[in-house]
Amino acid sequence: MARYQDFDTIVRTMGDLPPSPLVATKLLELLNEPDTELRELVTTLSLDPAVSARILKMANSAVYDQQRKVTTVERAIVILGQNNLRNIALDSSLRNAKRTYGLLERRLWENSIGSAVGCRLIARASGTCDAEEAYLAGLLHQVGKTLMINRDKALYQEVQRIVDAGDGELIDVERGLYAYSHDLVGAALLDNWSFPEQLIAATHHHHDFEGLADEDSELYTLCSIINLADGFCRYFGIGYPHPNEEIDLALLPGALTLELNPVMIDKLLQQFEEAFSRERRLFLT
Repeated sequence: MARYQDFDTIVRTMGDLPPSPLVATKLLELLNEPDTELRELVTTLSLDPAVSARILKMANSAVYDQQRKVTTVERAIVILGQNNLRNIALDSSLRNAKRTYGLLERRLWENSIGSAVGCRLIARASGTCDAEEAYLAGLLHQVGKTLMINRDKALYQEVQRIVDAGDGELIDVERGLYAYSHDLVGAALLDNWSFPEQLIAATHHHHDFEGLADEDSELYTLCSIINLADGFCRYFGIGYPHPNEEIDLALLPGALTLELNPVMIDKLLQQFEEAFSRERRLFLT
């Protein structure tokens, strides 16, 4: 993937990625239980893009000298061990001591979880890529918004107000008020953290992937999955101000690329609603 010269500038301007204290607290609780299973840790960590990103960053660092990039949360947990996970959770809680968590952050969190759940279901149904890698791509594809909110929350609230009112497209409004859009900001952060190129590219191109068909078929497919998963979120209003049941999901670019017919999409939509509700409820209880 071609490196963009302003990636470093974006990271310096936007600052570090703030982790969520909610996931950190739940992770600490699990780590204090002697009978906690690996799958419980994976489920909890997979519910938050910030904490997931941090453990993947550590697992891919030179300290662990992995021959292949670590691309799943489960593998990262095995590599790091519980002591490192506990340290990350404690650090996450301390970092968030003075941060707010309001409606804007809640919408972003729910959309990230919804996109991840949708990506996993779509990847499994289509058989086009690894379901857990697709989950992670969905979880992280909007991570740039987290940095933008942390940099200037009031300004991003204005971005959201303009977009919600129908007075501008998200990417254009972000560029107008921040100079950068969330896709580029997120890609810059993941590049700075030496993430796998596929995740960096999916984060960067999830809004403009249609020209990638002849250039990178795997990336094109992954972005198509993200596109359809986001369509599921829009349908139910997950991360959006209102549900949009009028959207024709079968005509979305992602659905057309994956060749999913309306019957299959309706089935996936039902599975998605149940899976999202289950994961959201699991996290909040």
